[in-house]
Amino acid sequence: MATEYGDGLPAEPARPNPVWKVAMVGVPAFLLLSTGVALWIWWKKSQDDSVDPRLALASVAAEVEELEDSVHKLSKVLGSRGWESREARRNMRRALALIEGTLSPQNYGFSVKQGEALSYEGDQWPTVWVDLVGGKAPSRVVLACVPYDGGDAAIAVVLAVARDLRDENFGPTVRFMFYPSELYQKQGEGKSVVDVLRDGESHLATLVPDALGESNAPWNGARLKPVADAFADLVRKSAEDQ
Repeated sequence: MATEYGDGLPAEPARPNPVWKVAMVGVPAFLLLSTGVALWIWWKKSQDDSVDPRLALASVAAEVEELEDSVHKLSKVLGSRGWESREARRNMRRALALIEGTLSPQNYGFSVKQGEALSYEGDQWPTVWVDLVGGKAPSRVVLACVPYDGGDAAIAVVLAVARDLRDENFGPTVRFMFYPSELYQKQGEGKSVVDVLRDGESHLATLVPDALGESNAPWNGARLKPVADAFADLVRKSAEDQ
């Protein structure tokens, strides 16, 4: 039976404590916020370069879009490059930065190395490379080479094949090398691609992409894909035969 006040009216029902209202709304909101913060922290840690860089990207066969993107950037975005003018050399410097950035831990997952630089018009031009370190005979090296003062298509192919083969296992080391070919030639007999080898390493083979100078038609991703696939197979065969 409802309690009555002195005026004969029934008593009002008890009101919920406002503290409980705050708790009922605040606790779920706090949990949601803390979960979001935890996910953000996990994502930031996943971007850390201290994680094995070779896990940064799953290895897949060279894709048409990937090849198309590299050729477009080299030929259209960066512009003509060469040694004949300051502007052309500036474009070549930008192409070298593109190569290093593409291969880097944040993209293709490699640690990029630089060798001794050659001087031209007061500027230094290094040789750069990345390694697929061999499991059985790491001191034996297969060189997959392309000049960064050469054709756009060849650079795009070697970049794509480095990504394609990144998670495969080979006995010897496979070294993808990008170098200033004209400066090598100016050195005469004193400079060779095998100079990239370090003390204790031995040279097994030097490989370059084929059939990239045999057509006057512009290269695109669709035309480059079979060339890239063939070059990847050549690198595999050369490494597996050793």
